[in-house]
This record gives sequence, structure tokens and C-alpha cells, in this order.
Amino acid sequence: MTDWPELLCPGCLGDLDDSEPGARSCRSCGARYPDTGGVPDLRLAPDAAPPPRPTDAATLRRALAALDDGLGFKPALEALLLELDADSADALQLLLKESRGAWLPLLRTTGGHALFLGNAFSGTLTPLAGSGIHVTVVERNTDRLRFALHRGATVAPGHTRVVAAGDAARLPFRDGAFGLVVQEDGAPGPETGRGYGFEELKRVCSGEVLLTADNRLGYKRSIGLRGVYHVPGPLQYLRGVLRPPRKERTLAGYRRLFRGGFEATRAFALYPHTRDFTHIVGLDADRPQLTIGPKERKNVLKLAAHAVGLFPVLTPSFAVVGARREHRATPARIERMLAALAERLGQPVPELDILVATRSNTGLAHTFLRDANEEDPTGRWTLHLPLSPQKQVLLSKHHRFLSLVGQTFAGVAVPAPLFEGELEGMWLTCERRLPGITAPHTTGERAPTRRMFREASRDMARLVVEASAPFTADRFEELVADRFRIVRDHAAVESTVRHIDRMLAEARERLVGRSFPLTLYHGDLRSKHIQVRPDGAVVGYLDWGASEECFLPYIDLLHLVAHQRKQEEGCSPAFTWRMVRERDLLRDHEREALDDYARRIGLDEEVRSAIEAMYPVLVAGMAELNWDYSRPRWIHEQFGV
Repeated sequence: MTDWPELLCPGCLGDLDDSEPGARSCRSCGARYPDTGGVPDLRLAPDAAPPPRPTDAATLRRALAALDDGLGFKPALEALLLELDADSADALQLLLKESRGAWLPLLRTTGGHALFLGNAFSGTLTPLAGSGIHVTVVERNTDRLRFALHRGATVAPGHTRVVAAGDAARLPFRDGAFGLVVQEDGAPGPETGRGYGFEELKRVCSGEVLLTADNRLGYKRSIGLRGVYHVPGPLQYLRGVLRPPRKERTLAGYRRLFRGGFEATRAFALYPHTRDFTHIVGLDADRPQLTIGPKERKNVLKLAAHAVGLFPVLTPSFAVVGARREHRATPARIERMLAALAERLGQPVPELDILVATRSNTGLAHTFLRDANEEDPTGRWTLHLPLSPQKQVLLSKHHRFLSLVGQTFAGVAVPAPLFEGELEGMWLTCERRLPGITAPHTTGERAPTRRMFREASRDMARLVVEASAPFTADRFEELVADRFRIVRDHAAVESTVRHIDRMLAEARERLVGRSFPLTLYHGDLRSKHIQVRPDGAVVGYLDWGASEECFLPYIDLLHLVAHQRKQEEGCSPAFTWRMVRERDLLRDHEREALDDYARRIGLDEEVRSAIEAMYPVLVAGMAELNWDYSRPRWIHEQFGV
């Protein structure tokens, strides 16, 4: 049983007597604190707790009641999301993203106890607990805390404790009770809804303090919806700088908070913004760096600002880490990981080059050796650090498929797998880092896209695992009908369910009895998963975590073509479905690639047309099989099905 840090009276820091069922009383000042819904409640003014946005309180409590009655966390979360309006559901999903904690490998802390102060919906809690740390969550809303407790019991049993507190001037813990303290959503104070100040973080910390906060001089902010940012006009920006609404500070201002034992801070930009970031960029050193691709290099103003050192000044948000003096000599966890990997692989110890918080909740770390050519594979690795249990399953599959494809299909280039397992308390995979750039950097450039499509057509046609033969009714049930049922079960829109049923009947009629080969299925072939040269020549195919050893042909290339058009024009998936289904809007290089693939594997027009007709269900089926929870009304909203 975990020996959690002791709870104290937030009023006077006196010992609490918890012998009375459902309540605690302070032995020093006599203050009494009842439990709320099974959550230790140390708030001074419980009625002043903020509402549990972005959810409606009654909606959240229905989900909590279902969880208390034994419903699994996944179906309870799916039901909760379905009850919310689209923006609230999107906001909640953004809060729940485990990649919010992708900075974890940059800390020195391994194991022990952490104090988390912020919104208890935050996905940061999952990688903290999943890495073996015992996390005490403190915030004022008991409903969000109950939600965090249920989630913690699902992803890392026994590693999450919750406490309703934070409105008092003191945190209810002894000095130095936690090896790590994480404060999200800005420096504590009345402006951010906390009764305590930054000195309390340092008081209860024996190791490291991490603060995530907005930059007073930041030029844009996430509005709390994925990919949506607010860029103020000049006057509005100036008002925000002069009178920051939540007392936001500059980087120098945040560093000053750490004075008094934590001065040697390390700072990172969370770019584009704390609520929704992909890159974690070092501000005290040249690594980890911000990726600046060919398209960004065309932005002369942005490059000039970066060249003269304005990125740390104007970047929208920060993660600032301070450690007590006695811990400053301890290397960061990622440095210890790289040293251990180098020893195992018999290579020099590389440095961290780029750290990405992916949309799929993985910490993606690229390494390099200084002064080495990118064509030299020595020390050039890609580490995948799963930040949720589901991602570990998918990354283990990815690692296996790298070996399978590399050994079985000559000419289909993939990164060489190097390591899978646990290092320094975190599970990870490691593979060779391929040279070149990911294909989105050439989006909109016709010649590189044409070459990428041509080579992808050739390579995907090499993945045949079963020669052409009549497609039986049993095979249809196994490969197609079961996928339709999964999508149908999560459709959540009656008209969509009826449409899926009609599509299934049509697909059965068109495919059963037809002869065609079956292929290995990448599952999520998009330009972001293809490494290329600037001219579009394919270097290798990435991200095999959704792959299957035997599935329908054609769908991988079809998805690549459709998704690339979506990226180029910003059009909807519904439009790209019409484009590939009716083919009237296909461009020459798109049509050439699809036709070339069909010729290479002997795919007739009827089979092609049948697969094109059910494209949305095949994409949704892949997603439902691999997501940790179903997105609300996804196929209806994306494809209009």
C-alpha cells in the first residue's frame, strides 16, 4: 500500500484527525473538513469552487454516477462526450490529451511522489502516473477530481490520489513532501483561481518544480479548441502586454519566481501554445530545437525574428523547470536513456535534437551527433515514448511491423528497429532516424508530390501477402463486415447507422466472389508518415502502429491521395471522398498513381469502385480499432455519412 504524503490543515498546517468517518478535523485549530463524494475536501469555502467547465456539471455527474456503478472508463467517457455540444467535447478532448506531459523525459525526476496542481481533467496525469510516479492531484472542483480518480484507476492503478484544496494560502502538506511539483495553467495566485502563491510550490518540493504558463509577450493563444488560435490586433496585443489579464509574465519574470533555492532554471517553449503544442523547444541551449521546414524558410519575417533571438521573447508559452541545488547535477531522464541506449547499441552517446508532442499522444524524440552527416546513421535515432497505455500497445505493434516489412518486402524502406523496452522507468521504442524530411514539408508542390505518389504506388503494390483469388463470404465477414459493425456501434447518429447498413449490403454484393489479391495494410498512410527527399523521392515509410498483416488492397494509397488533397486545399474529408469515388476532380498525378497501383496488382474496376465507395467506413474502422476512446459522431461529422 502506498505511503502517501500526509494531509495537513490548510489553515494552520496542523495535523488532521481522520478517525471520524467521512470527515477530518484539525488537532491544532479545530477546523473541520468533511469529505465530498469520497474526495478528501480541505477547501475553506467549498461553495466557491469553480464550475467543471468545459462540461456541464449535471452531465459530468451522470458520467461519474455511471463510473461509480461499475461502467468502464472508456464507455463512460464516450457517453460523456456524446452528451456535450461539439465545442465542449473538443475542448474536453484537448484537455485530456496525454501529450500535454511530453516534457516528462526532460525532468530529472524518476519515480517517487509528485504533486499536480491544475485542472484535474488534464491528460498530463496519465504519463506522470504511467511512468511510475505516485501523483497527488489538488484542485478545487470535486467532480473533476472524481473523474481523475476513475481515470487513474484505469491507466495506472494505485498511482493517483485526489484532494479538494487550493483556495487557502497554504498547501496542505509538509515541507519537502514531494519530489516533483507540477503547476499547470499559469503561476498560482488569485488571477488563476488559486489561494496560494509560488512560494508554496517551493516549500512542499524536495526536488523539481515545473511551471507551464503563458508568455506576457506571446503573440497568439489557443482558444481551447484543437488547432484554433487567437492572434490579437496591434492595440489588443499592446493592452495585453501592459495589463495582462492573468498576470502573465515574461520568461525573466517567471524565472524570478524560482529564486530562493531553485535559481538554476531550465526553460522550454511549448509551441504553439500550452493548451495545444507540438514542439518543446529549448530556450537555454540550441537543443531541443524548433523544426523549421522548407515552407517556414519562405517566411522571411519569421526567419529574421528567429535569427536575431526573438523566439524566446515572443513565443506564446513556456515550461520552466527549477531544481533544488542538491539535484542540479542529476542528468535529465532523456540523457540517462540515451546513455543506456548507447551502451546497449555500442554507439557514441547522441544528443537530443527535436522533441515533439504528437497528436497521437507520443513523445517523439530525434537524436543526433554534432558535426555528423545526416546520412551517417550513427547516433541518429528516433525514440517513441508512449504517454498512454494504448499508445504502448500500438508502438509495440509498430516496432514489430518495422521488422516484418524490412525483412519480408524488398524495396519497401522502413526505419531499422533498434530497441523496445523500459529504460529509466519509461517504456519506449528506438529506431534509426531516417534522413530527409517528412512529406508535409512539400505540400502544395506538384513535382515532389507526383514523385512521392509514383513511388508510393510502386511500394504499396509490393505488399501483396495473398495472390489473387475469389473473395469468399467468410473472408468478407472477417475483413469487412466486422469493421462495419465497429463503426456502426459508435456512429451515434441514426441516419448514419442506416447509411452504414446500406453501404455494407452494397459492399457484400460487389466484393464477394470477385478475384483480387490481399495485402499488408499500413493503416494510416498519410504524407506525415512518409519521409522524403526535397524532390519527393521516398526515403522510408513511418508509423506502422495501425498496421495489419492481411487486408484489402488499394486503401492505403487511396487514403494517401485523399488526405494529401485535404492538406493542400484545406477541404473536408467529405469532399475528398467524393473526389476519389467519382474521380472527376482527381488531378493527373493523383489519377496516374491510383491507376498504376491497380495495374501492378491486377485490380479490376469493380473492386476499385467498391473500395472507394466504402472508404469512410474503412478509415473510421481503422480509427475505432486503435483509438483509446471513440470520438463523438466522428464519421458523420467528417464524411457526412
